[in-house]
Amino acid sequence: MSVLFLPPPSASAIPDASETVSGKIRIATSAEATAGTDDTTAITPLKLKSVVDAAVVGGVTYKGTFDAAAPLDLSNAEQGDLYVIDGAGTYQGIVWAVGDHLLVNADMGGTVSPSKIDKIDSTDSVTSVAGRTGAVTLSTADISGLATVASTGAYSDLTGTPTLATVATTGAYSDLTGTPTLGTAAALDVGILANNVVQLNGSAQLPAVDGSLLTGITASVAALNDIGDVNAPTPANTNVIKYNSTSGDWESGAVAASEVSGLATVATTGAYSDLSGTPTLATVATTGAYSDLSGTPTLGTAAALDVGTSASNVVQLDGSARLPAVDGSQLTNLPSGATTLGALTDVDTTGVVDTNVLKYDSGTSTWVDGAVAYSEVTGTPTLATVATTGAYSDLTGTPTLATVATTGAYSDLTGTPTLGTAAALDVGILANNVVQLNGSAQLPAVDGSLLTNLPSATVAALNDIGDVSAAAPTNGQVIAYNSTSGDWEAADQTNTPATVSVSSPATNQTLSAPSGIEEVYIYTPSAPITVNLASASSCGTGFRYQIKNNSANTITVDPNLSETIDGSLTFALSTQYASLTIVTDGSNWFII
Repeated sequence: MSVLFLPPPSASAIPDASETVSGKIRIATSAEATAGTDDTTAITPLKLKSVVDAAVVGGVTYKGTFDAAAPLDLSNAEQGDLYVIDGAGTYQGIVWAVGDHLLVNADMGGTVSPSKIDKIDSTDSVTSVAGRTGAVTLSTADISGLATVASTGAYSDLTGTPTLATVATTGAYSDLTGTPTLGTAAALDVGILANNVVQLNGSAQLPAVDGSLLTGITASVAALNDIGDVNAPTPANTNVIKYNSTSGDWESGAVAASEVSGLATVATTGAYSDLSGTPTLATVATTGAYSDLSGTPTLGTAAALDVGTSASNVVQLDGSARLPAVDGSQLTNLPSGATTLGALTDVDTTGVVDTNVLKYDSGTSTWVDGAVAYSEVTGTPTLATVATTGAYSDLTGTPTLATVATTGAYSDLTGTPTLGTAAALDVGILANNVVQLNGSAQLPAVDGSLLTNLPSATVAALNDIGDVSAAAPTNGQVIAYNSTSGDWEAADQTNTPATVSVSSPATNQTLSAPSGIEEVYIYTPSAPITVNLASASSCGTGFRYQIKNNSANTITVDPNLSETIDGSLTFALSTQYASLTIVTDGSNWFII
């Protein structure tokens, strides 16, 4: 038997498969499987699953029940896995009740994370209402304990009705009784203008108002050079403070002889007793109304504010009529805390006497009072007389004080303003008063010693200090102490003439410590003598001796102990009319 082998048909002879025709089909490429192709291509089951999974976003797959007390391993759970809780318990920090649903919101990826688990709580659903289920409609019979409320009828039919208070809405304010007594601050406005009351700002600070009348302020001038019109940053030893009309400042410098004159006579007059008349008090009427009322007081912006030291409070003086301890850093034009020149930290006026001046001592770095040494001046002094006059009686006009009359109160009234703690307080400068700015928008003269955070030195000029009187100095003048007035005053520089002694001694002479700046001795000795000098330290730097021999007998000048004259222990005046002028540096003597 013969067998005939026929070749297989060619692929081109087999038709493509379709929904109605059997035929050939090929495996789709990855791109074709993702994009979708016609019936002539096919994909593998695994590829088909991955395409379907990628195409389905947010789908939920029910996984069965879940016992929270004995949980399944969800480390490989995938997004969309849903479980129904059939065993209560705590799982991943979440309390689960029977009937709740556990939904995985992201693939776990091998590690369980509580943030990938959502709880759908099914425990708060209402199962029935008053024993009814479904679409429930309640009647009064379903609910017990309800009170009967009348919805019709007249109010007069009711019993136990409230007693209504009668509120007067018309009439004069003066007809009311039981009204509060308002203080003089109630009708004043808060602000920084004249006659306003002061309100602390949002940082519990006094606003930037004129504080030049405040008293008891702690000294804020640390040194003489801190004063506005004093220029003495690096004074030298024995310098004084002199006025320079070119710069308008008081400056440190040496005293020139041309600037020294005789003692100046300063006349000061004037007393408070010269003033006549007392201040006239003016009555201020306040009007206005609340609602329908007439004759009620008009309240200022301070009326609804509280007294205190917190932000937006108004300031009340304490029991000693002082401003409380509040932030005063924004105050302007504060007076100097130094009431006397001697109160400044770099000024020493201990033992001050008439005609003393302030001189700089480099040894102690302070300004000290003392006389002007002759060695510190040059030239010939010219004597001048300085007269100062003026009295308070030359002033005209007295201040007119305003008073604020307030009456009435509220009691049964409605719609009345809410008053702050300042409303019932009086304006004034006594204890527990509230402070009102004066006509120049300045704080009045009250004790400010409790203020905190005050700005730096506010002394504008040397003449602003309490014990300095130098309103109109002239060029070259110095500050000299006047024990009569108790003030430091601008005066011409002075010079005390040297003391001259004339004698004809027959024995040695011992000189005592001098009281001036120079001493002159004219001797006509009847025999050789020795003149023993006072110690250089007791004479002081710049002191000068002048000694003249008016005879043929020798005068030997002998300094104290080991002190020398130009390096020698003694100096001899051996010829008639010989003379010696020596000056000391405080340690030894030198011929000039």
